[in-house]
Amino acid sequence: WSRCLRISWFVAMPAYKIPRAELPAPLTVHQCEGLKAKVAKELHVTRQDVARRTASLPDLHSQKNAYLGFFKDERHPVSREHRFTYDQVKDVTPFDPKVLQETCHPAHTSAARNRCSKPLRTRWMVRSSQAYGWLPPIDDVKMGYGRGQVYTRDSMDNSHVSLGVASQSGQQALGAL
Repeated sequence: WSRCLRISWFVAMPAYKIPRAELPAPLTVHQCEGLKAKVAKELHVTRQDVARRTASLPDLHSQKNAYLGFFKDERHPVSREHRFTYDQVKDVTPFDPKVLQETCHPAHTSAARNRCSKPLRTRWMVRSSQAYGWLPPIDDVKMGYGRGQVYTRDSMDNSHVSLGVASQSGQQALGAL
């Protein structure tokens, strides 16, 4: 009895009793064809009902609904495409020697992605690496009249660097005793 309870605890039971179909399996070719015809008619009716219900819904497949598309910044175009062949021939895009292939879009190559030379420009932060540079700095270390080593001056202990000064002060302390 306890084993039955443990087994029923792991099995998800429906909230209502599902009626069992008392339908024997088809045994002959004619029975199989008849079952296929019945299922085809049922699928046809179901598809018509789905088409009628979804006719009033917006078509999400015809518009661009990619996740990053919601954050796209229209102020910065992705690239400038040439409309005519003459423009492609007279293109003055600068050559990038760090790109392995000759291309009109050196910012969209794997070499540029590996160098992290092209930032991701979006309306809101999408990646955690974009958090740097969105807000002004909390403190400016150059506010102390041009002294730039604020961290080194304030946090480093320099007492071990000058041994001569420490030993002289130690001898004076011993002489006072």
